[in-house]
Amino acid sequence: MIGDPPHRIAYVIGELGKGGAEYQLYELLRHLDRRRFTPRVFVLAPGGWWIEPIRALGVPVEEIPRRGPADVRRLARLRVALRCFAPHLLHTILWSGNSYGRLAALGLGIPVVIAAERVVPAYRGWQVMVERALEQIEVIPNGIDLGRLPPFSLDRRGARSAAGLRRDRRLVAGVGRLDAQKDFPTFLRAAAMIAAEFPDVDFLVVGEGGERAALEALARRLGLGARVVFTGLRHDVPRLLAAVDVLALTSLYEGFPNVLLEAMATGAVAVATDVGGCRELVTSGETGLLVPPRAPAAVAAAVGRVLRDPALVRRLATAARQRVEGTFSVDVMARRTMDAYLRRLDATRAPAAVAAA
Repeated sequence: MIGDPPHRIAYVIGELGKGGAEYQLYELLRHLDRRRFTPRVFVLAPGGWWIEPIRALGVPVEEIPRRGPADVRRLARLRVALRCFAPHLLHTILWSGNSYGRLAALGLGIPVVIAAERVVPAYRGWQVMVERALEQIEVIPNGIDLGRLPPFSLDRRGARSAAGLRRDRRLVAGVGRLDAQKDFPTFLRAAAMIAAEFPDVDFLVVGEGGERAALEALARRLGLGARVVFTGLRHDVPRLLAAVDVLALTSLYEGFPNVLLEAMATGAVAVATDVGGCRELVTSGETGLLVPPRAPAAVAAAVGRVLRDPALVRRLATAARQRVEGTFSVDVMARRTMDAYLRRLDATRAPAAVAAA
């Protein structure tokens, strides 16, 4: 029986590293109405960039890490923790959070709300069966706090100076983990084509990951030299995006990339692969340009089209900012999520799924 507010909400997430889903959880917790909800986070990995910012909000974070390579008792520890907290509602996030959270909640009588990636790499058959077993799906797009971003501007030179970058060099950036999903080899091959045509354009690769050494070697083979800079992990990505002219997102698959939201909000024109949530954010020719995945020539052509045409830049960037303001604010995301919570808490039907795009 669910009583009066505040309702206890348990969040289960695999890790709290500096990723998009983790940022969305932080923003949700920051905007959560504490008169109605009492949150607690359970994370399945130790440490993580977002742990202290979340605790600074006054939200307890309980770490339930794996002990050894095959720690089947972690599920039992999570189950005990959930039983002790006795949440009215469980919100699980991404695959590890979803699977562990749902299994741990079995028999505890907790309504389960699932926040799943909109588009994910190919699941195994048993994973697909689990997801298809869910009875209801509600899509709640990511949100972004415009007040925490640099101001929108079509003139990028001031932001370049502020970021310590050369004011007179236009910039094309790729942002994300340096792994197979983000397909930075396509970004670099496109960069080599762009560099041959535009002598005033340089390139940023923003992020860290296991493929960095191979990507740096590829950049050298392509002759990019000093025109490409690998920045490593940065905690000021919006500040960099305010300085670049084009964000080129070459991912093979995506959920709902926060970096696209940040680019569109700060005035960088988005060129993105036509996959997953990218196509929901970017209407090609209206709020950015979409290209096929694994197509360096198409990326280079789209970026070149932007670099040649200031009027196109003005139109795409302005429309993109308006779309973010109208549809993808963090306030809208938080309000819709809390509304979904209240509907589930008022219901006695089978668990629903809330898909975070």
